[in-house]
Parts: sequence; C-alpha cells; structure tokens
Amino acid sequence: MAKGTPKSANRSKAWGAEAVRLILRNEVYLGHMVQNKTGTVSYKNHKQITKPQSEWIKVENTHEPIISQDVWDAVQKMDNHPSRGRTAKCGEIPLFSGMLRCMDCGASFRFIRDYRTKRKPSSYKAYACNRYMSGGKGACTAHVINRKALIAVVLTDIRSKAILAKRNREALKERILAMKKTSNEEKTSLLKTELTAIEKRLAELEKLIQAAYEDKVMGRIPEGICVNLLNKYESERSEKLECKKELSAKLAASEANEKSVDDWLDMIQDYAQLEELDRATLGRLIQKIEIGEKREADGHIERDINIYYNFVGFVEL
Repeated sequence: MAKGTPKSANRSKAWGAEAVRLILRNEVYLGHMVQNKTGTVSYKNHKQITKPQSEWIKVENTHEPIISQDVWDAVQKMDNHPSRGRTAKCGEIPLFSGMLRCMDCGASFRFIRDYRTKRKPSSYKAYACNRYMSGGKGACTAHVINRKALIAVVLTDIRSKAILAKRNREALKERILAMKKTSNEEKTSLLKTELTAIEKRLAELEKLIQAAYEDKVMGRIPEGICVNLLNKYESERSEKLECKKELSAKLAASEANEKSVDDWLDMIQDYAQLEELDRATLGRLIQKIEIGEKREADGHIERDINIYYNFVGFVEL
C-alpha cells in the first residue's frame, strides 16, 4: 500500500492563489525556456546562488503557452508599479501607501495621526511630506493633507472623468492624445538620442573585442592584459545591452499612445457611480498622486493635487 497523504473528498480542485501567482511570473508558462538562472559560486564552492538576469539563457517560443503576452505584460506592470506600498502591522496595505508624492521635492508621504486630541485613538488621520517629517523646515514644507479630504478629491476626480468618458469619449480621447503627444515628443527624442549613443558604443566595443583577440593571437600584447581588457569590454557590453533593452521598451511604450488611451477609457467609464475607495480600485486606476503645498489666493486657501492615472498619466480638463 502506498504511503502518503490520504485523499480528502472535500479537498478543493481549484487553483490556489500562490500557485496562480507563481505561474503568472514564470516565463515557462509564456512559452519560453529559461535556463542558467542558478549556479554554483565556483568549481570549488558548490553553494547554489541566483545568477543575474544578464546571464540567463532564454529561448523563446519553445512550446505552447498557457498565459498570453497581454496577461504577462499586465502582471509585470503591476509588479513594477511604484505604488505597491508597504504592508502595515495589521497585514493590510494602507489605502494610499506608496502613491503620494510631494509636488515640490518628490519625496513620498507619511501617514500621521494627531495624538494631541483627547479622544483615543485619534480620529484625525492625514499625510505629510516624508522629507519634511524627517528633516524639518530646512528639507521641505509639511504639505499636510487630511485623509478624508484627499479621498473626497480622488473620488470626485475619478467620477468626473468616468462620466466624461461615457458622455463624450472621442473629445476626451483627442484631448489626452494631444497632451501625450506634446509631452512625449521631447521624451521620445531623448530616448532616441540615448539609444543611438548606446548602439554606437556597442559597435565600438565589438571592434575593440575583435582587436584584442587579434593582438593576443599576434603576440602584440601579453595574455594577462588581453584577458583584463576582454573582461572589461564584455562587462560594458552586457551593461549596454541591458540598457538598450530598457530604452527600447520605454520608446515602444511612449509611442503606443492610442491603444493605451482606449484601454484607459474602457476602464475608467465603469467608475461613474463609485461611492467608496479601496486599495484594489486605487491600484487599478492610479499610478501616483502629487500633493502641492497650501497657498492663499483671493482670500482663501487652495492647493494643487495632480492625479496620474495608469495608461495615460495626468489628465488635465
């Protein structure tokens, strides 16, 4: 009789969350074979280590995928989302954790309570510039914003854009594309300039590597110097290739405007009746929120709050 865990009639046949999470982050299920991800320290030290991604060996389209490229890209975008946030002591990620940025210094925001109140625990909840909280007035200003007030602003902004997306989709689309074109022209130009410089340097490195091999074969330089040069060139080439890959991805993203705007319009229009904010909704819709400092204008206090949405960025109406 085989030993092991008895089969339970009540055991669920559904996939667990952890299993799904691992599948969505493994390129094998995308149809690619990835090898050389781990190895030993040396031929003397057999301790297993994780190798840098530049040393992985990947062969694409070796078998039938079970997840699509669109799903993979969406998961990668979520993993690299700047507003993933830190988990609090209660095990949950606070509502705006990781999303708030100081409009003046760029620092993140810190959650604060007012413990001077007689009520315990304090019902006052707010956020403030982390650089100010750590370094005082010499570092930045407070930029304090009440949590309830911030929630109201974000809800209003989401609902207003959702209603506009439903009622006047094409006009909103044209406005966003015009804004993105203006901001992307300069960004795209810079990316192309960087990419051209990297490609030029890669071509130079190919020639230098070839010349070093020829000098070694012809005996024009000692073997030790040749090895050092080759290691230096190969290291720089690996670095430049990785940089080229990142720049190419950024360039492709900056040029894929119309589809990203359509995706955002399809998504945002479902939130015209949004009544309550939760972390999942914020993560799906918003990339970051910039908070400006309060200022007096025409006898009243005002401040700038810029909300940057996924796919389209800041949408000014």
